[in-house]
Amino acid sequence: MGNKVIVLGAGASRGVSYARPNSFPSPLDSDFFVLLPRLGPGKYSDAVSRVQGWRRELPTDSRDSMERAFYTLQSRAYFLEKLVPHEVPDPKDELVVSSFATCITALLREAHGTNKCKYHEKLFRQISAGGTIISFNYDLVVERALLSRGVGSNLFGPWLYGLEGAPAGFDLPTVLKLHGSQNWQIEDENIEVRTKEWAGLSSPGYRGDVGVGTVFPIFLPFWDKRIERDPWLKFWTLAFARLATAESVVVWGYSLPTTDLKAQQLFKSALKDRPFNLCVVDPSPDTRERWRRLFPEALYWEYQAIGEFLDYPPAWWTAPVSP
Repeated sequence: MGNKVIVLGAGASRGVSYARPNSFPSPLDSDFFVLLPRLGPGKYSDAVSRVQGWRRELPTDSRDSMERAFYTLQSRAYFLEKLVPHEVPDPKDELVVSSFATCITALLREAHGTNKCKYHEKLFRQISAGGTIISFNYDLVVERALLSRGVGSNLFGPWLYGLEGAPAGFDLPTVLKLHGSQNWQIEDENIEVRTKEWAGLSSPGYRGDVGVGTVFPIFLPFWDKRIERDPWLKFWTLAFARLATAESVVVWGYSLPTTDLKAQQLFKSALKDRPFNLCVVDPSPDTRERWRRLFPEALYWEYQAIGEFLDYPPAWWTAPVSP
């Protein structure tokens, strides 16, 4: 009993070791539309132009947030298709979803390329088989950091993501990507891991712009996330089970937004009313306070930056996991 769980949000991908002041940062909800025009002409130009055009027509309070812009556009198109089936909405629901998925893929490829994050690598050294990484990110930062563990072609199978049993000798944590992953493909409500192995680092491995409608491998910020449907339910169910037995939880860069009600319920239901070690790494005092108030029974630690945590971690983080 008692496993270690790492929870990663967009702030963890933003805070990678290879980020530089003049580099292309990993996108956040608040600067998605600031970064999008920087992509310039290329493979993704049509989708970028569509999304930028739609954004200009939105109400002022929805223009600066990717999540608000997306669910405003997608909800409008979806409901018009259902309520007025004899008319074709402009834009159609499927086009909204595919265009945003393509833009997200383009931004993540530009931000992360083939880099490996030293912070993620060091963080993961304290977690192995039986441990869990819960990520709300679409990118492949976690996978690239795990390459240093030396498991070669055995890494990128369905077992990494909790989809089936691991091969003999596999000693990595289970990676539960609750909003999907850029190296997946979804068909008939089943997930296929498209990245079989990375002998080198010559390709980013991003495939989030490949697909039609709901077969995209990333779970966009729909207002009502249907986590009770396949293929998402299996990940959320396993995440609940791992959190329910967690002795130690480290949260890096996940703000637990008030709009993500189902994620809040996941954590509250699995971790409520019992003591456990909780460490929140985030520059925002509001985020740190939100987690602290959510779990008043937890033994609480906080850090503003991941470097501080890695240099001076709590004693329980480097201690062996209980049997």
